[in-house]
Amino acid sequence: MSINKLSRLPVTFNKVGDKVKFPAKFKGTIVEKWADYWKNLFIDYRQMLQDLRTDIQDDPIKALKWTIGLTTVYALTKNNPDELDFKDRLRKIHNEVALVSEDCLNPKSYAHLRHLETCYNQGTIHYKSFGIASVMYTSDISESCDIYKAHCSYMQPSIFSFPSRIVDFGFMGNWWNIYIKMTNYDVNF
Repeated sequence: MSINKLSRLPVTFNKVGDKVKFPAKFKGTIVEKWADYWKNLFIDYRQMLQDLRTDIQDDPIKALKWTIGLTTVYALTKNNPDELDFKDRLRKIHNEVALVSEDCLNPKSYAHLRHLETCYNQGTIHYKSFGIASVMYTSDISESCDIYKAHCSYMQPSIFSFPSRIVDFGFMGNWWNIYIKMTNYDVNF
């Protein structure tokens, strides 16, 4: 379709819209209101697309920046790791660590792995997604626990203690803390 045909398209739709008339029995009914709603919605979107086209022609650099920004946000959202990715990575590391002698294990890596295992056993590890990044964090007690400490607002952790409870940070398809801590898991310094 050429540019000239594309620019004449809204005029063609207006002519068709003017030619279509409702029968007298539909005047003032919900059917006419429904048709008017969709007609006005189509007109609004058509006007929005025409304005977008003129904005792109007026400032192509700004349009390019917006396109790159939206594409980047979309790519980050699509590659955001979830809790299953974390569990899968943790299982793979457990399998690799099981093949290494205890004398060769890095104590810090092994302690981090044991801490994660304890948190999963107690049910105190949680997952939170922020769209483009994810966080695995721990809490003091399990969600299934029904003791006084779980309900008392004075005993809840403050918002300032949240960074110290973060176990891992997921971004661009990878869990970075477990990646960093497990790079030399088989080297005992």
